[in-house]
Amino acid sequence: MSSDALLRLNVDLADNAIDPERVVWLACDMLVAGIDSPALRELAGESPTRLEKRDADALVEQVLLELGITPMSYEDADWFLGREAALQVVAGVPRAEWDDATWRITQRVNDEEDGVYWALARYDTDPEPFLGYVREYLRLAEERLTAS
Repeated sequence: MSSDALLRLNVDLADNAIDPERVVWLACDMLVAGIDSPALRELAGESPTRLEKRDADALVEQVLLELGITPMSYEDADWFLGREAALQVVAGVPRAEWDDATWRITQRVNDEEDGVYWALARYDTDPEPFLGYVREYLRLAEERLTAS
């Protein structure tokens, strides 16, 4: 739980997707799990319904720094989240669960003929062309994320 939770905090912070209420409860869970830092204790002590997003962002960043974790760049978070969506696509997860995240994939692997968009539009009747683009995205994402 702890390393996954910290990774998710890092990704959400970089993607500007911190939910103040959720991170307060997550901070409590992390303290119970044995992760500790002054900023984490402060975050866990905040009111989940009154914490402002900018304050939550600052506390999450401080938690990461206190725990020796380098905050992720937006670019790396974008690749990470796109890879999560791409893995769902290739795993055969229902389209409704990944369809809203395909923009992260399509913007990276589109060609001059907008082939990825045509492939996505035809996914329900012929998934293989879009799966080819998704596999290419996964290759690029692995290169990017292992180089970071």
